[in-house]
Amino acid sequence: MPKLAWVLLPTILYAAGLAARMLLRRGRPSRQALNLQLSLLLMLYLAATAGLGLFWVARQQLPVFDWHYLFGYGTLALALIHLYFNLPAALQALRRPPHAAASPPAGRGRGRRAGMAAAMAAALVAAWWLGAGWQVARHAPLASLPAASPNVEAVLRYHADSSASRRQVLDRAPALDWGQAPPAFKAYPAAAHIRLSRGDVGWRGLSAALGGAGARTDALRLPELGDLLYLSAGVTGRREGGRALRAAPSAGALFSSELYLLVRAVQGLAPGVYHYDADQERLDVLGPLPADSGAPFADHADAAIVLTSVIRRTAYKYGDRAYRYVAADGGHLLENLRVASQSAGMRATLAARFDEGRLAHALGVDGDDEIVLAVMELRRAGAAPAQAWPPRYAELAAGPAPAPDVTAMVQRATSLRLADAEAGRDRADVVTLPAPQASAVPVRQVIVERRSKRRFTGEPVPLAALAGMLADLVQPDQLSGAVRISLVVNRVQGLAPGIYRYDRRQALRRVRAGQFSAAAEQAALSQSVVGDAAVVLVLSVERGALLAEGARGYRHGLLETGLIGERWLLGAVGRHLGACPVGAFYDDEAAALIDADPQREWVLHFAALGVPAGE
Repeated sequence: MPKLAWVLLPTILYAAGLAARMLLRRGRPSRQALNLQLSLLLMLYLAATAGLGLFWVARQQLPVFDWHYLFGYGTLALALIHLYFNLPAALQALRRPPHAAASPPAGRGRGRRAGMAAAMAAALVAAWWLGAGWQVARHAPLASLPAASPNVEAVLRYHADSSASRRQVLDRAPALDWGQAPPAFKAYPAAAHIRLSRGDVGWRGLSAALGGAGARTDALRLPELGDLLYLSAGVTGRREGGRALRAAPSAGALFSSELYLLVRAVQGLAPGVYHYDADQERLDVLGPLPADSGAPFADHADAAIVLTSVIRRTAYKYGDRAYRYVAADGGHLLENLRVASQSAGMRATLAARFDEGRLAHALGVDGDDEIVLAVMELRRAGAAPAQAWPPRYAELAAGPAPAPDVTAMVQRATSLRLADAEAGRDRADVVTLPAPQASAVPVRQVIVERRSKRRFTGEPVPLAALAGMLADLVQPDQLSGAVRISLVVNRVQGLAPGIYRYDRRQALRRVRAGQFSAAAEQAALSQSVVGDAAVVLVLSVERGALLAEGARGYRHGLLETGLIGERWLLGAVGRHLGACPVGAFYDDEAAALIDADPQREWVLHFAALGVPAGE
């Protein structure tokens, strides 16, 4: 049943009961009886609105969703009706002299007033205790890795604390108060500025650009650099009131990312350190290149783009979960930068290792309120090769073994398998995808036209288009090989509904058959954009592979899911489909949806896909 129907149900039932009473000629209720009945209904709606606000929105550190505001509308409507019944009496009481009202017996009046005062005090204490003062132990960390380092333990603790679950609503300690939102753009008014013009980057087809860079030998030109920055973090439109729309999506449209440049070889631009002012579309000159940037590989690149995050822009609204969001936002932006750079013939590579403290010092940021997240190196074809990544391995499940056969048990426990071979184990459940539908839509057009679509028609997605989008997702891992791709298929031509795992050899392994749109919507906090989607992309990470390189792997996994998620969004636009990223979900229900063990695999990202409806 639609949400609006559920919200209206108490009012409809009351109206039906009232009509039935009148039809049975039991008489019309008095004004006082109507007032009392509507007051009770108002209290019900007020309790529902407050409960949703307290337990769903505030305690889960989530934005306001439609259940909350729909009940709020119902409360407002009933409050107006209640005011109609009671305003004359209230005004009359205010005008009446205090001695005019009949007084109850002294003892009885004092007792009643004392009881009401005690009840109100108890309600206030209970509200404070539930809403802010209930200090309980945070979630116990998930089972840690053997001999885990303190940093890995910190990652496990953070992930557990920032996970959402229906069962954990009441045992969540209050989040840090991040204060008010900072400005949406960072500015350097005292710095010298270089106005950026537009070049001709981005007219290469999307699928071709994703396939790799060209054989460029000349240095990047300043207008081309302006294009790369515009297509990654630039303002691509403004809404009424001046709200800026950006090239890459961001959780809650809060855009915490900032870009800095370490420039060594760009035609028309002196070597030095720069900040990109997306609002004014210009470079702020910050100073000369440092002797030691903290990113040794980037010291040999034509230019290095440093991604930072003013984390309070996101954390003031999303609290503990903000780090997940800003890292995914960074991945979206960096994927735009990568595909735009490859369209310009430059090779764009993310640095896996760098010193955040030295980089922050080189950029002149504090490293706490504005944190360094990633570095992308830009090189020509003749420069040093990009980093090579080894094959991906994952642990086998230990599984049961005969009690005496400890040798077989330890052999299995210490064995590895190629992660991409998993899909071939049961060929009966494997669906080989058709030839992918490549997208020839220019990169520039795809990025500028990308907007999150939250409404879809009931039409199915063509299987060739889905195959093309999945083929575009298969790029060399930039930072992490731990990411796994699952799909909730609801409406795809020629593909039965169900849960699937994607095999990078262009095949899908069926995990479960059936219709799971409702389960996906419930896992995503009842967001209809997920329930109405033809396909839902679910990105997860294998915890063992993620943390094999230590705590740094956690950030790499978040960024990598952002990179992959952005390719999904761009691929949708390039095939005239609509897509929308979703970062808010119940972690345990999301894992159950794709049949993942939450002790071994963490879900990090949802993204809906469908044929867009008119908006």
